[in-house]
Amino acid sequence: MAENRTLSDRHVRKVMKADWLGGVYMQHDFCRKASALLSILIAMAIMPEQSAHAEADAVQIVSIGFAGGLGKKTQTNLSFSARDGAQMAVDEANQRKMVVGGRRVAFKLLVSDDQSDANFARLAANSFVAAGVVGVIGHNATDTSLAAAPIYSEAKIPQLSPTSTGRQFTQGGYKTVFQVLGHSEVTAVHLARIATESLKAKRIVVIDNGTGVGLSIADVFSRQVRQSGGGILFRESLNSKTSDFNSVLSRVKSEGADLLVFTGIGPQATAFSQNCKRLGIASTLLLSGGAVNLEFPDTGAHPDGAYLLMHGLPNETRPGYAQFEKVYKKQFDSALTAYALFSYDAVGMLIEALRKANSLDPGDVVGVLHNMQYKGISGPISFAADGSQNNPPYTLYRASQKKWQVVRTFGG
Repeated sequence: MAENRTLSDRHVRKVMKADWLGGVYMQHDFCRKASALLSILIAMAIMPEQSAHAEADAVQIVSIGFAGGLGKKTQTNLSFSARDGAQMAVDEANQRKMVVGGRRVAFKLLVSDDQSDANFARLAANSFVAAGVVGVIGHNATDTSLAAAPIYSEAKIPQLSPTSTGRQFTQGGYKTVFQVLGHSEVTAVHLARIATESLKAKRIVVIDNGTGVGLSIADVFSRQVRQSGGGILFRESLNSKTSDFNSVLSRVKSEGADLLVFTGIGPQATAFSQNCKRLGIASTLLLSGGAVNLEFPDTGAHPDGAYLLMHGLPNETRPGYAQFEKVYKKQFDSALTAYALFSYDAVGMLIEALRKANSLDPGDVVGVLHNMQYKGISGPISFAADGSQNNPPYTLYRASQKKWQVVRTFGG
């Protein structure tokens, strides 16, 4: 035991001597190791930040254009609803952290006010081409969509209009145009069948709002009615800005029309209905989809007994509509209208086409869109060779007890 203790003491003294003699070296070695450890800790602290920057750099921003007549924000301006529907679709796509062509992408909505003017629409189109957008949602009117179409066609950029319904929009031979809603001729054929088959009308007055779409609906409607043996008492064309309907409505009343068809839209249609009630017009009122009021499904100024043919399926039958409504009203202060649904579906279809093409080349996406079948909230969407929608869905409503009640659906 004593020997063991002696050896241990000697060992301790030897170590202590060595430590004393090599003190300077050991201090230097400690400092060197501590410095290295500190460098490692600093590097570890910096790495997450560098990784975050690297990940952000790896995400490619992909721009989608939106063009409509925005102007002053009012409750009657439905373009804001369309814009917000498009933004909602972009936000939801970004939550999915999509990969296209092997790269993470994030979508950005570029918004342009074309002031519902053809010249401004061309300026907007050129700005979108310069910005390198992968597609355009717009324009919101047939005239502005037509003005911009050749510019997008030359750049091979797909143009999906969520609300333009003029038949002429898809008759220009451009492969890049896509019409999310049924065109005016399809609408007119449905209206004519409703008038003659469902309502059994014999004495019909047709009033259009003087626009290309309004005239087209009135022309095709009148032709279809006559072919079905129905009678058109007279036709009248009004300026799309007028609110003076006294003369034409007095004639409607004096000639005893049993059905009054009006192709006006928005605030003008509301004013037309108000004048019908004020003048005691007994004729049944049949309206095209642009006449839908902001209070929908309440009827607002439209009288009980009026009929409204709207694009799309009834809200209660639309898959996902309840959640869409909840999220939209939470995020946006614009009125939730059908424009929001159609614009939301247009963006959703464009983004799905990008995914299917696995390419950010707009030209590749055009071909995919021509062969897609998309299940939108507004209803199923697919396109004919000219870009018009195949078998577009419609819903006929009747005003009853100040609510729009579903009568039947067509197409889809």
